[in-house]
Amino acid sequence: MNARDQQAENTKNAILKVAAEMFLSQGYQATSTRKIAQELNITQPNMYHYYKNKKVLYIKSIEYAVSGFSDKLLEAYKQNKDLPFEELLIYISQFMIENFRINYFVMRNDIENFFTDEERRDLSKNWDGGYYKILFNIFQSHKDQLRSDLAIPIQVGTFLTMLLPYIEYNDAKRKRNIANLKTVINIFINGIKKE
Repeated sequence: MNARDQQAENTKNAILKVAAEMFLSQGYQATSTRKIAQELNITQPNMYHYYKNKKVLYIKSIEYAVSGFSDKLLEAYKQNKDLPFEELLIYISQFMIENFRINYFVMRNDIENFFTDEERRDLSKNWDGGYYKILFNIFQSHKDQLRSDLAIPIQVGTFLTMLLPYIEYNDAKRKRNIANLKTVINIFINGIKKE
């Protein structure tokens, strides 16, 4: 790669990094491409040279953020996959909360209201290829300890539904959520009924 191509690649990645931070914290509607360009000290036309419109930039920046996070999550999983089930779920969940900064409910609202069915499918593929796959592997590798009347995808989906509100953009809220994580996972695994 020559110097010019390398500079273009660096610019594209810088745009994606800043766009992902803004989109994941503020949402699609509240983030302007003008603000993204200003943050990078480039012009909007320069940014649109690389990403033709706001939707494309949103989709590519989410892919960029999820891909980077997924690589780190996979490495964390590989290094700790021999932990007992509950400990591994706590470890991976804490890793997700600490390392993936997102305003999830704003993002879900944005995707439902501003994107086509095809665009939503593309965005979902990125999520499914990342953290869902790792959680599926955790549940699958411990299936002998789990209820056989509930399919693994249902168990993983239910766990993610419980976990996603704990993944926040705000640092103080994330710390509070980590403090409660062990109890929440214990309740998920063991329930609340007396035996």
